[in-house]
Amino acid sequence: MQLGGACVIPTWISIVGVVMTVLSPLLALGGVFLGSYLVRKSDRELDTWRHREETMRMVRWAVEQILDGEDDAGTDAGVVTLRSLMRSELLQPEDYDLVAALTAAVAIDRVGAAAYADIADADIEVVEGDSDNG
Repeated sequence: MQLGGACVIPTWISIVGVVMTVLSPLLALGGVFLGSYLVRKSDRELDTWRHREETMRMVRWAVEQILDGEDDAGTDAGVVTLRSLMRSELLQPEDYDLVAALTAAVAIDRVGAAAYADIADADIEVVEGDSDNG
């Protein structure tokens, strides 16, 4: 529409232009926040997985050292590793019961209840089996 040779922009187009000018940076900022959140969540999950893998590798090594039993130094190293792992931040809370039970199963029979007692919780009852019943 022209009035006296000048072009007049309809009101609705100017309103859409102003809204888009205001909303586009806000939408970009929202995208940045969403991307940052997803990356941080992924990093936390990867860190948890890495800790779990490292924990299980250490547990496997320690159990092999204890069960091998060829020399006292290997057995002691395995027990020390399990005891240290039980106190470490590397051990995830959901893995604690598994590692505690495994430690009890291999360490008590090899080195006695006294060596295991200081890492057990007060709520855990230590039960020793005989060689016939495990």
